[in-house]
Amino acid sequence: MSLVDATYAAARWGWYLAAFLMVGAGSYAPFFFRGRGLHAAYPELERELTRRAARIGFAAAIVLLLLALLRLYLQAQTLNDPTEPLTAEFLKAVLGTAWGRGWERQAALALVGIAAFAAARKGARLGWLLALAVCLGIGLTAGMTGHANTARSGPGGLWLDAAHVLAGALWLGGLAVLFIAGLGACRSMAPSERPGVLRLLVADFSRRALFLAPATVGLGAWLAARYLTWRWPLHLAQSEYGWILAGKLLALGGVGALGAYNWRITQPRLTTEDGERRLRRCSALELLFGVILLGLTAVLVALPLPEGRM
Repeated sequence: MSLVDATYAAARWGWYLAAFLMVGAGSYAPFFFRGRGLHAAYPELERELTRRAARIGFAAAIVLLLLALLRLYLQAQTLNDPTEPLTAEFLKAVLGTAWGRGWERQAALALVGIAAFAAARKGARLGWLLALAVCLGIGLTAGMTGHANTARSGPGGLWLDAAHVLAGALWLGGLAVLFIAGLGACRSMAPSERPGVLRLLVADFSRRALFLAPATVGLGAWLAARYLTWRWPLHLAQSEYGWILAGKLLALGGVGALGAYNWRITQPRLTTEDGERRLRRCSALELLFGVILLGLTAVLVALPLPEGRM
């Protein structure tokens, strides 16, 4: 792997991280808290949490825009003759490909996302609504620069990939925003109130995760079956793609195991003295597995699929 290839893989990894953070931030829009315990009991904390989530979404959108431009440049570098200069005409030709049109849409969405989350930081309802539309668009365009945009994905492959990406982003991105914004917003509360509020926040996220996690896994398995045929688990060691996919499945298992531990063990113990510390430690480890998982995903989307039907 050349330096350009390694940088391109890192840029894809960063794009996934930023996209998941942005979608996770969108899931903390203020109107999603209406009718829930946090809105009624702790309105100030709810406002602080949504402000922090909007700041995360704003920063993630900026990173998305920069990485979309960087990915275009690096992709053009890998396709261009090393002895020839990179010209505007060549960049235009790259943008004319299916992947190039995907980058154009992703860059445009990131630009709109910057404006949307900037307005959301001030509490504007329209800003949040626009931010949610951008998050949906990011999920829909993610597959345009990967294998979902090929014949191997089958009928509706782009939609299936979009559902997979959005479910995963709401799950892992939502956890990241809870860890960064939720725990941060609770620091200003009285020590006597924090355990109850933390348990409320974690319980609210757990209810979503109980649906999103199986949906992410199921949709991912469906996509893998389309790419590698329905016997794909038996052939993971027969190609480079299969080995990376096996590593991704191991990372996914780590995320799932720690999520189950947080749900069944950590959450009920949040009222104890070391409950918050345990939550921080376990959530950080769960997110680490998630970061590894996205890194392997960034490698997978650029690897050629195994030839033939195994």
